[in-house]
Amino acid sequence: MNSKEYIKTGLLKLLKLYPNFTFSYQFDEKVNLHQVLVEPKIEFESNKVFQNDEADLTFDFDNLFFPESILFFSKDSLISINSPEFILYTPYMVEVLFDYSLKNIKDKAYLSGENNYALAA
Repeated sequence: MNSKEYIKTGLLKLLKLYPNFTFSYQFDEKVNLHQVLVEPKIEFESNKVFQNDEADLTFDFDNLFFPESILFFSKDSLISINSPEFILYTPYMVEVLFDYSLKNIKDKAYLSGENNYALAA
């Protein structure tokens, strides 16, 4: 099991225990950081039992996948998720996958081009 699979499995277990939470996940390759946005913020900050379970997952992850790290945070944090790889929430435990990458586009003119007002009419 790789680190992303481990996190997804751990988040699904947390979601079963705390069905009112939503987890948005993104991996930052530059700093080897797995980011997990937890909502709602008030519940994330006040639920001590969840905080203990989150700490256990973080501790186990750090021991298994060093030098990779995992960070749980809430809205209004200095860190944000720009393009989540998946979002987990109940009642359906739906997984939403995102892929906004543009591959093999080397020329910026390809995106803007000479005819960039064609759709304005």
